[in-house]
Amino acid sequence: MPESQKPYNDNSFHGYVSFLFAFIGVALLIVVRIALFYQDWGDFSYFLLPWIERYREMTFFEGLGTRIGNYNPPYMYLLNIIARTGFSELISVKVLSVIFDFIIAFFVMKIVSLKTESLNKRILAFILALAIPTVIINSSMWAQCDAIYSAFAIGSVYFGLSRRSKLAYIFMGLAFSFKMQAVFLMPMLVVFVFMKRIRFSDCYMFFAVYIATLLPALIAGMPVNVVFSTYINQAGTYSELSLNIANIWQFVRGVPYENFMVIGLCIAALAVLGLLYFTWVNRERLVNNVDFVRLAYLFAVIMPFLLPKMHDRYYFLADVLSILVFLFDKRRWYVPLVSIFCSYLAYAWFMMGRFEILDFKIGAIAMLVIILVVLRDYVMALYKEKLPQ
Repeated sequence: MPESQKPYNDNSFHGYVSFLFAFIGVALLIVVRIALFYQDWGDFSYFLLPWIERYREMTFFEGLGTRIGNYNPPYMYLLNIIARTGFSELISVKVLSVIFDFIIAFFVMKIVSLKTESLNKRILAFILALAIPTVIINSSMWAQCDAIYSAFAIGSVYFGLSRRSKLAYIFMGLAFSFKMQAVFLMPMLVVFVFMKRIRFSDCYMFFAVYIATLLPALIAGMPVNVVFSTYINQAGTYSELSLNIANIWQFVRGVPYENFMVIGLCIAALAVLGLLYFTWVNRERLVNNVDFVRLAYLFAVIMPFLLPKMHDRYYFLADVLSILVFLFDKRRWYVPLVSIFCSYLAYAWFMMGRFEILDFKIGAIAMLVIILVVLRDYVMALYKEKLPQ
């Protein structure tokens, strides 16, 4: 056939358009992040910078074995490395977190790829995950590291969905080694086990990875009790029932937390165990990935919503997973809008000089409504109601 008579490859054309859209979208989101790189909103100068400067005063090996700051050792290793680079400490810390913004977006895209082979939908998933306002602010403005543990935790969910047992445990172990808030998604490992997506016999990988991340500190001389006490110490840092987060404890704000601590722990535990029990009883009906996504979101949002002593950025995992709820069920387009906005209330309070743009109690009510909507979808789906799968 002559060249002029060959059929026009429309798919190829649309592929180029999709990649152009992806390139422009990613470029714009990188520009937004870079524009925020040079702003210091306090936490960096008060905490991270002094820690980095202390590392600079000692050798790298001495730094590994010295307790500095209140983060678990793996993140402190990274600050120890940053202290040696000679680059701007502020930029280095933010670039590190932004790298994991992209890893989060990658795993969101991979989870969506389990539902569809559409290039456009996978690119949309990647762009939307990168564009979450709280993710941008967290890494690029606030210089926080929530993107790191979240990237590993969401990666664990992807590998669980993909039936890659060891990787699911490894990534959750890495997530927990960076931040205790990884526990918000750990119940998904239990679900994957009794759904036979992963093997219980591989759970040693979680513990092996967690211990391995602490070995450098132990080898360098940090006492065992110090290495393993980080999360216990963090739990006792704050005394408020709810610190700048839209959850149920906003309604008793100002009351001594000791009065509600046990009650809060019991309520959260009962909610998680109840959700696990319902899933176990109906496990033969849990066959669609959309149901796993709904369940992951519920775990990620219910725990910070019900647990006492939660604060600021603890809806970070829920922010990301709310995007997946929408991508798997277009009817729920408002779930990420409301969920992320309620999470953003804490960021706005911090950035606007401790001014509430909306009463946290109203945010808590809105978050409760969203939780009930997704919970209903999950329950009805397992009861074989006609919901989009």
